[in-house]
Amino acid sequence: MTRQDLSRVLAVNAVTKPVNVLAVPMLGTVSAIVEAGAQRVSVGGQLAWTAVQGFVDAATKLCDDGDLSVLATDVPLERWLA
Repeated sequence: MTRQDLSRVLAVNAVTKPVNVLAVPMLGTVSAIVEAGAQRVSVGGQLAWTAVQGFVDAATKLCDDGDLSVLATDVPLERWLA
């Protein structure tokens, strides 16, 4: 689906309920989806698949190269756990 397709879908704003869009990378940005008329944007399970891809990439590098640097993190836990 292109951004133009998204605009066509959301042109159905004649409905009285908020329009929800399942975000996918090809739609660009949350701003683009909202500008097209969506009132809600969902990521579904995509954040989980993004995490799985990071795991696979790190495990592959660790297995193939023995590179332990993939275990280093810089997650601001104090921010996320506050």
